[in-house]
Amino acid sequence: MATEGTPAFTRRAHAFTLNRVFLGDTILNWFLGAVLTFFPRFVDRVLSFSPPMLPPVFYILLGVIFLGFSAWQTSVLVRQRMGPPALIFAGVMALLPFIGLTAGLLFLDLSLEPLWRVILWIGNIYMLLLGIWYLYLARLVREDKPHTA
Repeated sequence: MATEGTPAFTRRAHAFTLNRVFLGDTILNWFLGAVLTFFPRFVDRVLSFSPPMLPPVFYILLGVIFLGFSAWQTSVLVRQRMGPPALIFAGVMALLPFIGLTAGLLFLDLSLEPLWRVILWIGNIYMLLLGIWYLYLARLVREDKPHTA
């Protein structure tokens, strides 16, 4: 049985991450990007049930960022290659929204419905764990690459 840090473990973890985790995250990001971009007022109404919480342009901008990242993720999936630079980029792209959403949830007086506040915190923890996993896997993949002079 392969243990953590061995080339066999790294290959299996990498394949699982690319074909399951990254694929699922890509689908989720396409969906979120489309909803935020094309239905900003609907998103605002669902989140707050009060007067507009944020201007529509905020949701649209966030949606376009999601769509751009999803397009990059799709290109990675098509190539079926995800080396350390791509894993690091994916990790950073998961951790940046984590930081922003954490700040927003803690320090902004957002008129969120309680259920949506809980869902956003769950999504936030998901982004944190995903970012940490991508960065950890990047380290494993880098360590398992043969060193050439």
